[in-house]
Amino acid sequence: MKNKKAFGFYVLLAAAVLALAAGIYFAAIHGTFGLDSTHNGVCYDPLITWLLIGGAAAAAALAILKKYGIAAAVAAAAPGVALCVFVHKCYWYVVDVFMGIDEKHGFDPRFITFIALILAAFVIGEAAIYFRKTRAA
Repeated sequence: MKNKKAFGFYVLLAAAVLALAAGIYFAAIHGTFGLDSTHNGVCYDPLITWLLIGGAAAAAALAILKKYGIAAAVAAAAPGVALCVFVHKCYWYVVDVFMGIDEKHGFDPRFITFIALILAAFVIGEAAIYFRKTRAA
């Protein structure tokens, strides 16, 4: 009996691709948002990049090895932990925007883009846990 890929397999790959995109984007902008001259706008931590890119690579490798359950867990956990580290690292930037210190600029579009990418990777990774990855032919 040959197994074919089900919807969950593609959801898993989408989560891995989004995590990879978020990691590359975060590294490219070097985690700098808002007023570049303030320390509060620098939210870079290499751990965030390593978690996103490494988690995406590990999830893809595990999917190739047909360890779909572990791959889905990695695709959900890596962006989740990276998001927690990012929230901790970028707390002062968010506070500055909300308290009006950076009121002229508001949230940087790079910040919004990164948040959208990492949240999408996390949510889709969580969804990948619950979908079937294979179906019987």
